[in-house]
Amino acid sequence: MGAQQMVMDIYKVDEKATTAAVENYLKDAREYRVTEYIPIEPSLTAGYSDMPRGSNISDQTSDIAIQNVDEQRRRKAHIERVEKAVNRLPKRQQLIIRTKYLNTEEMWDYEVADEIGYSYRHYKRIKSYAIYRLATALGLIVLKE
Repeated sequence: MGAQQMVMDIYKVDEKATTAAVENYLKDAREYRVTEYIPIEPSLTAGYSDMPRGSNISDQTSDIAIQNVDEQRRRKAHIERVEKAVNRLPKRQQLIIRTKYLNTEEMWDYEVADEIGYSYRHYKRIKSYAIYRLATALGLIVLKE
């Protein structure tokens, strides 16, 4: 009796949804890099209250301050997480991902392939592997129902 290949076909990956999740994550990282977060400022509108004066203003101010710091931290962590995942890719995959998704200027796939000197078909194959690896590293794999 010959060796049998065991197939574990338990989970089916939704390739389109997974690719979209990774691309959105990478595009967010690019946006966080090129745009500066504008902090929320507390409103100073006077209001009438028959309640004794309390610390309502400082509560609003402290909530906004916390939100501003948290958002800046979240954006920085997002960028660092993407960088860490991309740095673990092979060089050709890194080049494609950085050129397509992390440069400041958006480019079409055919433009990226032309710029780095790959045929469109070769580019798409390498990009596909890179997207799958990033989906795995970043926990963005979407399974079919």
